[in-house]
This record gives sequence, structure tokens and C-alpha cells, in this order.
Amino acid sequence: HRQIAGWGWYSGRTEAELSTIHKFSIGAAPRATGYLGSGIVKGRVLNQFAMDDHQGFLRVATTTSRAPSPDAHSTISVFEDKGGRLEVVGQIDQIAKTEDIRSVRFDGARGYIVTFKKTDPLFVFDLADPRAPRTMGELKIPGFSTYMHMMDPTHLLTIGYDAADQGSFAYFTGVLLQIFDVTNPSDPRLVHKEVIGTRGSSSEALTNHLAFNYFAPKNLLALPMTVCEGGNGASGQYGTQMTFSGLMVYDATVASGFALRGKVAHPNSATSGDAQNTFGYYDMGCSNWWTNATSEVKRSIIMDDYVFSVSETRIKVNHLNALSTDVKELSLTQ
Repeated sequence: HRQIAGWGWYSGRTEAELSTIHKFSIGAAPRATGYLGSGIVKGRVLNQFAMDDHQGFLRVATTTSRAPSPDAHSTISVFEDKGGRLEVVGQIDQIAKTEDIRSVRFDGARGYIVTFKKTDPLFVFDLADPRAPRTMGELKIPGFSTYMHMMDPTHLLTIGYDAADQGSFAYFTGVLLQIFDVTNPSDPRLVHKEVIGTRGSSSEALTNHLAFNYFAPKNLLALPMTVCEGGNGASGQYGTQMTFSGLMVYDATVASGFALRGKVAHPNSATSGDAQNTFGYYDMGCSNWWTNATSEVKRSIIMDDYVFSVSETRIKVNHLNALSTDVKELSLTQ
């Protein structure tokens, strides 16, 4: 968080934003757990995916300031434990000026960062030498990803938002699924894209990776989803009609991209008096801001030939070859 230079262990630091990192040992018994040391990094951390330990080095991705400030930029810092002091031994600074980080993924010797102001630069970093990290490639496309998943060693499967360019900024619009080919890290490529709904559409998986269910053995992607249509994303207007609420299941492969296998409907548990549309859903849900993305369904589990979709009020079981037909519904409110 923002600190005042000269306070405590920040003495002598001049950065506008600093974060402290603490290292602890965890032993087999409580008495074996203890404090080992600390370090300081410029900027702030987005989430747990922005920190990663690899072969004894800690890699941390941070952002200083916020878009569209001219001072906004991001940093990758590599820490080494030097006798209880976590010291920066390698760093890439001033990444994507005027933009901020929307998602991060580390995978062995590589790192991936998505930033956003009005486009989605996907950066690929070479972290094989912790003392000399370097930027390898960059891809700029509309929208941004809020979560990146390693589909396989050379492909990223992501969820985020599409965007409508407004010149100096962009409006986020429908929910965006993408597959990136990073086989050549110097030339990352977007190979498949799927846009769901319009501005106001949302998914629990956009802000909570536990709701993102990619089941590689069956090449299936199950996502909680609230789909809204209408409005005018190009002018920032939200879609006003909810056309679906529940779980959407896609066949997802590197070769063919995204193919909707089917949907499991979960009507909203809205209070009486809310305006219900002809689809049986409540239009009041079509106003999600991107940082507060949510949906009726919270989690899903694929087990054998069935998918279990879980909301706060019910669990549904559906066969993967007949997703629109409920095999069983269990109420959680009784």
C-alpha cells in the first residue's frame, strides 16, 4: 500500500507506492514455524498469481499508480533470500506505461502479464536467468484478461472482457474467452476468441479462479455465466435484458477453439417484486462492474459423464450430452 518515504524500514525509499514481503518457514510442528526475513518491492500486487517461487527465487509482478495516469507502469522483480534479507537481484521496470495489470501467470522460466488501458497487451517474459529477466514478446488486441490458465505448456486459456475503443480509453463490453499460442514467445498469437453477451454480462470466474473449470481430460470448459443483451457497448450502455443465468459448458481445444456444448439454467434467487423478463431471469443483474463480477452459479464439478453446478440456493446435476435436461436438483435452502 502507499507509504510515506522515510517511515520505518521504508527510510530512504522515494517510490510513491511500496509493498512489504515477509518470508516464513513452516515446519512439521507449530514450534518449527517462524519468521525468516523481509523485502520491499515498488508498487502493489494484484492477487496471488502475481507472486511465484521458482528454484529459490521469488518473482513478483506489481503496478505503480493506476491507468490512465501517465505515471502508471508495471514491474517484474526477482528476489533472492540473502541471509534473511529478500533482495531484488533482477528486474524489468516501466512495463506498459499509463496502463495497469489485469492478470498475471508464471510458468517455470516464463512469465505472462496482461495490462489494460484501451487494448490488451499480452507480454511474455523470459525469467530463465533470475538476474537478467527480459521481455520476449508482446501482443496488442482489444479487451483484457482477468485470469490466465495454462491450457498446455504452449497455450494460454483466458477469460476477461472484450472492449470498445473510444480513442483515449475503452469501454469493457461482453465476456471474452481466448486461446493464445505462445509456442514462439517472441511472437505470441491469438488463435481463438469467443465473446459472450454485451456490457453487463458477467461470471464468477472473472474474479475468482475457483469458478473457472477447465477439465483437460475431456477438453471441457465449464463457466458460471450471466448473459445480458441489448444496450450499446460502444457508448458505455449496459445490456438491459438477461437472456441466460447458469452454467455454460464449452468444448475447448487448441485445434478448434470454443464450441458451446450446452447450458444449465439457474434462475436468479431474486426477491419478490423484481421485474422478471420473458426468459425467466431478473434483469436487475445486468449491471455488473468488471471488478465486482459475479453470477448465480458459483462453482462446478465435472465427474464422469455429469456436471454438477452449484449456486447458493441449489445444486443441479446434468449429463454432459444433455445439459438442458436436469437429472437432479437439490435445494440448499430447506
